[in-house]
Amino acid sequence: MMCVGLALPIYGGSVLGTYMTSELHWERGALGLLIAANMTADGLAAPCVAALVTRIGARRCLVIGCILMGAASIALATWVTAPWQAALAFGVMGLAAAFISVIPCQTAAAAWFGHRRPFVLSVLFAAVGLGGFVFVWVVTGAIQGSSIGYRMGCWVFFGFSVMGLLVALFLVRDKPAAEKLQVWENADKERFSRHRSSLKFPPPGESNGANLRVRDALCSPALWAIYFCMFATTCGSSFVIAHAQAHLRDLGHSPVAAAATIGIISAALVAGNLGIGSIAQRVGPRLSYFGALTLFALGLLTLAYATGSVGLYGYAVIYGVGFGAVQVGPMVLLSSYWDLKVFPMLTAFGLLMQTAGAAVSPVSAGIYFDRTGHYEPVLLVIVAMVFVSMVLLRVIGPPKSKSVEARPAGEDAGVHTGAHPTH
Repeated sequence: MMCVGLALPIYGGSVLGTYMTSELHWERGALGLLIAANMTADGLAAPCVAALVTRIGARRCLVIGCILMGAASIALATWVTAPWQAALAFGVMGLAAAFISVIPCQTAAAAWFGHRRPFVLSVLFAAVGLGGFVFVWVVTGAIQGSSIGYRMGCWVFFGFSVMGLLVALFLVRDKPAAEKLQVWENADKERFSRHRSSLKFPPPGESNGANLRVRDALCSPALWAIYFCMFATTCGSSFVIAHAQAHLRDLGHSPVAAAATIGIISAALVAGNLGIGSIAQRVGPRLSYFGALTLFALGLLTLAYATGSVGLYGYAVIYGVGFGAVQVGPMVLLSSYWDLKVFPMLTAFGLLMQTAGAAVSPVSAGIYFDRTGHYEPVLLVIVAMVFVSMVLLRVIGPPKSKSVEARPAGEDAGVHTGAHPTH
């Protein structure tokens, strides 16, 4: 469902929009309008989707999203003839993506897994990277091999929306029976205790903010520290998406060599997704996220001065692993610090912060380059923001429960070790 809801609209939508604007002889501005409508609708719908996930469950939200995506696909294939109509359809597709992807999928996954939750969340995001690679070729092949052009790509979208609907109806369940979950968690607890002296990830029901409401959680400095981390890293990732290729060419790399870094980043991203899930269960979610931010900042620093082959490919590997890890890190922290009842809405607000970062960073970097002719100071500012994020994570620490003394996760207080809290 993460592939259908996130990888298909982003990666497949980029291919579909490019072929559509070309075949209908629209200006390039129309292509930007389609992608902007898609991503804006996805981000703005997040709080509404989070509220519905809490009220009606993840499964029903997935069903709604698949129906919306199917309707948008049919409209693109049969009705759309003008850019504003395409933007409207892509906006509906972005709305569908909000109903299908991050919030409902990771909320349901978090309900099914306790001790293994960091790894499970990392698998969800790794699936998006792999799915994006597949969808680019599937949509491209369908369009190029068809006599109806981009419209065949629309029907590919419709086909996957139907498949997603069937998966949601017959395979997805919001949460397991309480007694079954307890048996599984007891087995995991015993397994972890055999291999490690202590558990570094808190089991369900033992998060620091378990008794907090959304408005109470929004008053927590720990939450805003996490949100600032998400904003800072999104500023970095959106810069890379928009300007990294041009910057590498400015440094003397050929277009082919610069483009080759995209594939390396994609592979390294999946490694980062999966790696942080395993590491978080060993060293704790906060410390693992701290390491992810370190790699991310180092990757951006390498990009700023990526001269020679070592700098070029070193940047791609370091940044890719770091970026994959920082995608998962904040979600693991949010799910470990606060109860699952508020987790969807807190995630939605975090996605809004990321939407703001994605809007500010590429535009500001472009304006600065037009005035000065180089990008390095912009990258250094973003690295400084990431460094501030790391300091905030370390200084502020986990949140406190209103009624009981906070028990931080993992490295913060030695969960299941009998140690006393340090914050």
